[in-house]
Amino acid sequence: MSSARRNLREVLNHPAFSPERRRKAEPLLSACTDAAQLLRWKLLALQESEAWEDAQLAREIQELGPAAHPDYLY
Repeated sequence: MSSARRNLREVLNHPAFSPERRRKAEPLLSACTDAAQLLRWKLLALQESEAWEDAQLAREIQELGPAAHPDYLY
């Protein structure tokens, strides 16, 4: 159980999760006694962090604009 909690806490340290969300999650994951539930929460958190990263990359690509040298493969 402690390993499952530790892994979930590590995932929640991702920038996709605000400090407030981490604080709200802490009592829930500390009280949870079902390892399968902790794993489900971890998988959901991983999916959310991946979606956050995809959105960040999409914003960065839009900010770049057209390539200065279109024939150069970045």
